[in-house]
Amino acid sequence: MATNNETSSFEDFPEPETSDDDGGSDWIDLEPGDEVTGRITGFSPNAGRNGVVEIDGRPTYITAGIRRQLIAELVEGSQMALRVSEEEESFEDDDGEEVTYNPKEARFRR
Repeated sequence: MATNNETSSFEDFPEPETSDDDGGSDWIDLEPGDEVTGRITGFSPNAGRNGVVEIDGRPTYITAGIRRQLIAELVEGSQMALRVSEEEESFEDDDGEEVTYNPKEARFRR
């Protein structure tokens, strides 16, 4: 495996583990002075105004400042590999037109 200063290939990156599980529905609703800690189990950047993060499966809305911190901590400085398939796929858009594209795949590591 290459270090941060070496060139890596797409295959050097692990396959992503994703889940379609909706997680819990027990929203975190902190009162002044409350705290919660845990593992990040999901992040929906387009939910709500600034996004929703799940902590141990429990969602909570985040502020714009927390969103910037989250992205900086988890994304900035991480390595990313991106590959475009040579195989074409297609779908029919809302106007009934066939749209062809080459799917993209991404992998990440810290």
